[in-house]
Amino acid sequence: MSDPHPGGENESPAELPRLRYALYVEALRARMPGPAFTLLMEAVGLYVKAGGGRVRLRMDPEDRELFTAEVQQELLTLLGLLGAMQPGHADRADHVVVRLGDGEHAKGALSLVPPEVAADPERLRAMLEKIDARQRRIDDDRREVEEIARASGMPVGESGPSQE
Repeated sequence: MSDPHPGGENESPAELPRLRYALYVEALRARMPGPAFTLLMEAVGLYVKAGGGRVRLRMDPEDRELFTAEVQQELLTLLGLLGAMQPGHADRADHVVVRLGDGEHAKGALSLVPPEVAADPERLRAMLEKIDARQRRIDDDRREVEEIARASGMPVGESGPSQE
């Protein structure tokens, strides 16, 4: 009789998402340059520590150089695999990363979406418009805060990783 669980007889189907995530991380570790992998895992760690949602990464120039489109794509893939670990959301492991392109304010937008959304140009265009509008608001808010800081004599600038 064959084992119905690919991880062995001691593995339950509920553990499959965790095993899939662990295997994917190990494959990344083997193929990515060490510093890029470390940055990727730090970003995932911030996301997990924040409990999900939105995380803002503040990076020094060396980290920005390492945060390539490939690293960003892998980050989204890992977040989908993490989401698949939530009960009732195993389908998130099948989500795909799509390049939405550039808007007026958002450049190089990527998103993790179900396969049926990835195949729908209208939905992807709407997603880019939404992301672009959000980025415009963020840019406007940042400029306003910086203006207030300058008027108050406070230094203005970014450094180091943080979460928002």
